[in-house]
Order: sequence, then structure tokens, then C-alpha cells
Amino acid sequence: MNIKSLLLGSAAALAVVSGAQAADAIVAAEPEPVEYVRVCDAYGTGYFYIPGTETCLKIEGYIRFQVNVGEDVGGDSDWDAVTRGQVQFTAKSDTEYGPLTGVIVMQFNADNASTQEAKLDSAYLDIAGLRAGLFYSWWDDGLSGETDDIGSVETLHNSIR
Repeated sequence: MNIKSLLLGSAAALAVVSGAQAADAIVAAEPEPVEYVRVCDAYGTGYFYIPGTETCLKIEGYIRFQVNVGEDVGGDSDWDAVTRGQVQFTAKSDTEYGPLTGVIVMQFNADNASTQEAKLDSAYLDIAGLRAGLFYSWWDDGLSGETDDIGSVETLHNSIR
């Protein structure tokens, strides 16, 4: 009879303990609000902080559409349409030597959807007045400074300025 009462007593104690746990309310911690995009006004308009860092990022670009009309400008046709899209990423961060700037410019060109080209237009780092990478210099521009004619040959240099 001792074993029987020991088993019944253990079962009763187990039921009381598990019943008390089920009655306790579950309290979930309230999640803290997360600020996904913070505006960075240290370097001008259009910059925002990369989450988790003190680096500011600016994304900008354009799309251009051009139609050329004339005799045989499109090979067999009297018209030709060309399109250009460009996107630029600029990242800036403060250092003891001044702002560290990194720039990447990608350019995408299409001519009547028959010729398509994607190219790295510029990629450089700039700190304390020193610029190193792939970029245009003053010697690359024509007399008018025009370097964005779609279809023209543009000269880029790997250089340090």
C-alpha cells in the first residue's frame, strides 16, 4: 500500500505543478521600434545612413532617350533611337583626414534594342584631396566639355589625382 500511495501522491503533485504552469500568463517583450532609414544631412541632401553604420549613402541616376533622324542614320533606316540609363552610388564616411568618399557609376546603353552595352563609367576613392581609381579628368573633355553624347568614344583613365 505504501507504493500505491506514493505513486498516487506523485501523480497528484505532478498535476498540481503542471496546472500552475498552465495558469501563468505568458508575457512577451514588446519589440523596440526599428528605424530602417535615417536621413544623413552631414553631406547634403539625398544621403541616408547605411543601417548599423555611420556611413552615408546616396543613390542617384537618370534615364535618357534620344531619337536621331536623317538619311541612313540607323543603318537601313532614316531614324535611330538610343537609350541610356545611369546609376551612381556615393558613400561617405568621416575619418581623421576628412571625409572618405567612394563612388561607383554604372552606365547602360541600348541602340534600337539591337546593340546593348553595360559599362563601369567611374569607380574611385577620394580622401584628403587625393583621388584614385577610374574617373574622367579635365583632359578627357572636348572643347565644350561634352562627354555624354550617346555613341561617342569616351576616354577614362586609371589614375591618381
